[in-house]
Amino acid sequence: MKGIKIKVVVQAKKENVAGWPHINFNYEKETAKIMDCVRAENPEVIFDVVKYTSVSEAERDYEADRAVYDGVLVLLMTNWLKIDLFYARKAKDGIPCAIADVPFCGSGSTLAVTSPTLRTEKLPVPLVASRDYRDIAWLVRALVVSAQIKKAVILVIKNNPDTETMAAVAQNWGCHFIVKSAEELMKLFHQVSEKEAQVFAEKWSGAALSIVEPSAGDIIESARMHIAITKLMEECEADAVTIDCLELSYFEGYENNRHMYPCLSYFQMADQGKLGVCEADIDSTLSSMLILYLTGRPGFVSDPVIDTSSDEIIYAHCVACRKVYGCHDSRTASFHIRSHAEDQKGASVQVIFPGGDKLTTINMSNKDGWACIHSATAVGNEGLDAGCRSKLVASCAAQKILENWMPMWHRVTVYGNYRKELINLFKLKGLEIIEEDK
Repeated sequence: MKGIKIKVVVQAKKENVAGWPHINFNYEKETAKIMDCVRAENPEVIFDVVKYTSVSEAERDYEADRAVYDGVLVLLMTNWLKIDLFYARKAKDGIPCAIADVPFCGSGSTLAVTSPTLRTEKLPVPLVASRDYRDIAWLVRALVVSAQIKKAVILVIKNNPDTETMAAVAQNWGCHFIVKSAEELMKLFHQVSEKEAQVFAEKWSGAALSIVEPSAGDIIESARMHIAITKLMEECEADAVTIDCLELSYFEGYENNRHMYPCLSYFQMADQGKLGVCEADIDSTLSSMLILYLTGRPGFVSDPVIDTSSDEIIYAHCVACRKVYGCHDSRTASFHIRSHAEDQKGASVQVIFPGGDKLTTINMSNKDGWACIHSATAVGNEGLDAGCRSKLVASCAAQKILENWMPMWHRVTVYGNYRKELINLFKLKGLEIIEEDK
């Protein structure tokens, strides 16, 4: 978050002017309460707070502000001045904007003007109205995460990358892509000695509940792969990586018919708060970045299965994370080291997920301009060998999700209820939002 600057605009009446909240209201005192919450949730962000009493003041400063600020938060602390609408209408091509009504201050114009205008003009601006100022703090996090993504670099390892989706993501979010081939990755792989790889192999093997199918050689290869991936990320100064693991394994992209998967590498990255995503899936990588930057928790990319007989959804994949509450949380799930399920080769993980937590699941199609979201509650794990290794079972509105499922298989799940916070992020980019469980 370092280097991110947000401008906070307080919409206020001039002195001795009657109206909500009341004449000569102490705007500074109430703003200080709000900013205490905002800064607590966003401690590394720089905030500049100004009070405007007319649109002309916002117009006067806007062009200079574009070169300085990553976002604007408008606090509606009185009615009818329409300063919020000035920023909202500029947001698509200008400074990203979020608006917060401070109840009993700007509620009249929020309901009568702001909300209908955002909706009818389809402006990319999230709006909250809450007496719990932590909601405003989390609204600001949407601006912060958007700014972080804009500065991010994603490494894609794929021989024939999906340039159309990459272009759409770059257009929508501003992040940058670096593409490398399997050959470039394998060059680094061959530079890693077995002795160097042994450190990770022993670490993973020692922490696992069991090693079922993989040989010691399979785990060493995974460790060599991990070191090669991290070296390539360092060379590219990448914030995330996604590899076309299935294509490279199935079609000998790794040479000599090697069936190597980055599952254990991504597992290790998640332990350290870093990000690796399967199958060179650009949209899922972006969704995973949003989750990690917003919540500090890893996203679990999966191939879901729906069971309407039990009102459950099973999130299944061979890449999973054991630090589901974040890398700094002491709670850690147990895991087995298994083969990759579909070809029964290489090494992957089977994580035993905790139950009882609320879950939030998303993905998006940047090419088509939509994002989807649904909620569930973790209840346990599925032990079948069919499908992928890690299988998180969750109770949900299964029939609704089945009927409303948007056209891609992958979904990204995070432990915790972050529904409204993620929806605010999607609104910031003007995406059509499909709530699959409604």
